[in-house]
Amino acid sequence: MFKILFAPLQGYTTSAYRKVHAEFAGGIDAYYAPFLRVENGVPRAKDLRDLDGEDVRTVAKTVPQIIANCVEEFRILADALQQKGFNEIDFNMGCPFPMQVNHHRGSGLLSDAKTVDAIMEEIARRSSYHESAPSVKFSVKMRLGQESNEETFALLPILNEAPLTHITLHPRLGRQQYKGALDFEAFDRFYTECKHPLYLNGDIATVERIRELESKYPKLAGVMIGRGLLANPALAIEYKTGCTWNELDRQELVLKMHAALMDYACRTYQGASQILSHLQSFWEYQESNIPKKIFKKIRKAGNLTDYQTATNMLSHSNGR
Repeated sequence: MFKILFAPLQGYTTSAYRKVHAEFAGGIDAYYAPFLRVENGVPRAKDLRDLDGEDVRTVAKTVPQIIANCVEEFRILADALQQKGFNEIDFNMGCPFPMQVNHHRGSGLLSDAKTVDAIMEEIARRSSYHESAPSVKFSVKMRLGQESNEETFALLPILNEAPLTHITLHPRLGRQQYKGALDFEAFDRFYTECKHPLYLNGDIATVERIRELESKYPKLAGVMIGRGLLANPALAIEYKTGCTWNELDRQELVLKMHAALMDYACRTYQGASQILSHLQSFWEYQESNIPKKIFKKIRKAGNLTDYQTATNMLSHSNGR
């Protein structure tokens, strides 16, 4: 059976969301936190706060992720995470968004074999056991390249020699972002030539799709799913148990998760606008799962009162 990794999505898979999903849905082998980046020469404070008191580790493993454009940034971020006690870190070479790519981060780093080699050497140094500092495990999440598949295949010998626990590959180019078909011809080549355990990421939204991949790629370690799990939080547990949930059960799960997130937001944030801002993103991937009229009311709610009225409508429509 495949392992299921929950992909990191900025603004969606927050610490609160990861904890709530682990408690009410489950089926996840590891949750990957949105990437930590350098800002003004130090780890970005907002990203670090998302990892503070990461008590979800008592429910399911959380793996922090870093994004960097040079070995110096990598060291700053890895040091910060190791000081927090994390012993497993994922390195992002897959983010396709221009703000990161234009700063030579994410998939923008894939054309720079020299810098990637230096970072892999740093990974090797940190992965070695020293009595004064426990060893740390590293994995890589990446694309096929930014402009060309050949960027990644030029890196593969470097990656194969690095002490990585696994690689997660999204078989698109960075410039495609999330558009166009996945390139399975290139993925098949990577699958054959990669020496590390390999996970597939991209366009996985059903149990049937997971099983298709399981049959086609028997050496695959598992899959990493992001948007598919946001749309159906029960997806992983349905796959793991072999039991398909009906529409009402899925809606009930969503309502339980939302209630827990509402409680968290009301205890954590000050002011109705902050609470509303935190909660509305929860529904973005639920459009196909709830009545259209209610979805529009939730998304258009301009204040907390209207928002709660709309979510209560969903509860009543589900028979609660």
